[in-house]
Parts: sequence; C-alpha cells; structure tokens
Amino acid sequence: MTRVILLGGFLGAGKTTTMIKSALKLEEQGYRVGIVTNDQGKELIDTELAKTNGLNAKEVTGGCFCCQFDDLYTHLDTIAKEEQPDVIIAEAVGSCTDLAATVIQPLKQYYSKDFKTAPLTIIVDPARLLHELNMTNQTTPIFSQSVSYIFEKQLAEADIIVLNKLDRYSEKEVNDIYKYLEDRYPQTMIQTISAERGDNLEKLTETWLTTDLGGDKVLDIDYDLYAEGEAQLAWMNILGDIKASNNIDPHIWAENFLKILNNHFIREKMAIAHLKIHLGFENGFVKASMVHTGDQPTFTEKNVKEGTHFRVVLNIRIESSPALLNLAVADAIASTDKILKSKWSETYNECFSPLPPKPVHRLYKAV
Repeated sequence: MTRVILLGGFLGAGKTTTMIKSALKLEEQGYRVGIVTNDQGKELIDTELAKTNGLNAKEVTGGCFCCQFDDLYTHLDTIAKEEQPDVIIAEAVGSCTDLAATVIQPLKQYYSKDFKTAPLTIIVDPARLLHELNMTNQTTPIFSQSVSYIFEKQLAEADIIVLNKLDRYSEKEVNDIYKYLEDRYPQTMIQTISAERGDNLEKLTETWLTTDLGGDKVLDIDYDLYAEGEAQLAWMNILGDIKASNNIDPHIWAENFLKILNNHFIREKMAIAHLKIHLGFENGFVKASMVHTGDQPTFTEKNVKEGTHFRVVLNIRIESSPALLNLAVADAIASTDKILKSKWSETYNECFSPLPPKPVHRLYKAV
C-alpha cells in the first residue's frame, strides 16, 4: 500500500527543498517515490525542480489540495497505478491550512484501502518565529493579523513540526525556538533539519515510514478570517525570455532585478512570503529565492555561463495588491534591461489574489 506524506507550512519555509531532498534520500534507500506539487496558479518552479532531479512529479493547480481534492486523488491514483510507488510526497500550497480535516481525514475515510497516511508534517522557517520571540530587530514589513492567522493554524494542526534551515542560524537561536515550540505544542513532535544540507533527513523520513498515527487534530477554523488572509496575498507567475545582442551573465541579471524589486517592496511596505526566479539555459540554470523583504537572495546554480538567451520563470507570493505587484515587477524588468542592454519578452503572466477557500470535504471527526 502506498504511503502518502502530506507536507504543509508557510510560504518560503523550504517545503520544496525538503520534499526533493527527502525523496532522493528515500530512493537511495531503495524506495520508489512519487511527487505531487500544488499551487494557486501555473508555471511552477517547484514542479520543474522536481523533474530536474529525476522525480516523477504531478501538479495540482488552480487552488489548494482541499479545494481541488478530486484532482489530488486523481494524481495519487494515477501515480499509484502507473509507478507503484512505496511513497508519494504531496506538498500543499503555503497559504493553506486545515489540511487534517480537508485532506487527511477524507483520504482515511474514503480511500484507506489504497493509501496509508503519514503524520501531517509542517515545515517552518525559524525567521517566522524569531520576531515573535523578540530575538530580531524587525525593520522590514511584517504580515497582517489575518495572514499570520494562517501560519498559526498550520502549526496548531501539525503532528510533526520540522524546524528547517539549521545551517542559517546559531545553535542558541535554534535551541530557543525548539524549546518555544516544545512548550507551546506539547503533543507535537518537533524535529530539526537542514533540507539544503541534508542534516537529519534520515530521522524525518524514518518517522514518516514508521508512524501511522496523524492528521487527527481537526481544528476550529474561522474561514472568514482564513479567506481574508489569503485575499491579502498577491500571487504572480510569469514565464518569459531574456535576449541580448551580446553575452550577459544570468546571475548578474537576476541580482540586478532582485535588488531593484526589493527596493520597491521596502518602499511600498510589501511583505514577501516567498519569491523564486529561475533563469534556464542549455544544461544549466540560475535560481534565486527570497523569503523576507530586505533580505539578500539565496542563489542555487548549475553550469553558469554567459549567453544571449535565457528562459525565465518568476513566482512571487507577497502581501500586496496584484496591481501594485505588477507595476513593481514591470519596472524592475525594464530597469534591468536598460542596465544590461537586454530585451524582455513575456509569454505568460498571471497575477491575482486567491479566492476564498471552499473545501470539497471537511470531516469534523477524526477517523
């Protein structure tokens, strides 16, 4: 029977990296693994990264797993029949909560003969908690109460809270956050990892494979406040091409673009939830990501070389209006083109605020 591991967590927590690195770790141990990604929109960097790593990836778009449950089940069923995997890791949208009641419980009640569910795992970026513990000088924009509500409910329903990005924080910071989580959620397993570096992933995957209990914390959710939180966020997905007469460095293009864009976000008090840009070329790519306004981007690169043509995918999740986000991005692209003498052409652009969540199923009693 295929085991379904549902990953949740706020935007920018490192869910995609955790998913991919854990899947590769499981494959090293001889397990067959499938992947399902999820987003409100299309043209997802996450899905492409999974496929680049040789993983069999499907995607549920146009809404979260709870609102697109039938699509989720179809993908789970297809992967199970075609690939016969031991494990399927499903990564939920970062602005989604109430996964226990709307995804895990329906799987348990209606499809328990086909799938076994692992504990609901919520990935957390320590930076989201440092401010709450008064351990940082917060000078950049912060999220409104309704957006923070989603993050709080994600933690409350978790069976496992995974504190990610150990490689970026001091031992004291990690220990302080760990104790805070342990005290606040005494019935929840707390684990620490660095998905990027691979620290403690074997312990996490072993927990997934050996623990059957989970997904039973069905919460009271204020769906009006939840919907308000999602509506505060703008989601942008863009596909385009950069062309130039002379060779340009894709890293420098991304660096310039993000610097200009970040200045817009600081000036307009727009709080980044997650930003990813991927510049692709033959046999290589430059990927940069940001999870906080004002931070320096984190780069991941492969076979970087100068060239005259790069395919670009841009995903942004930010507290802003779609109109303001579109203006900021258009200006940053135009300014970067002017500096580097490149020319941008756009193939696809969607920028919107998510609709109110309307789950297909919501089971109030745990199976």
